[in-house]
Amino acid sequence: MAEIYPFPKTAEEQEAERQLTEAMHTLNAAIKHAAKCGFEIELRPGTWSFTSYSRASVPYVDVMARFPGRQKPPEFVEI
Repeated sequence: MAEIYPFPKTAEEQEAERQLTEAMHTLNAAIKHAAKCGFEIELRPGTWSFTSYSRASVPYVDVMARFPGRQKPPEFVEI
């Protein structure tokens, strides 16, 4: 059977991968620190359905931190 060799990543792809890895390390450290300070952490995954740079939906994460026992501010609803 023939061996499959992946194409090497371009400099732009390598930089994007490095930035994403660095951002995830920073996010994880911030969440850990907030949890140690007593915040309740809520993560909500979502997707951007319409982007000009990708056919597929692009995932994102919405992060919320709040102190336990404090109420969320009221949400405004259109009438």
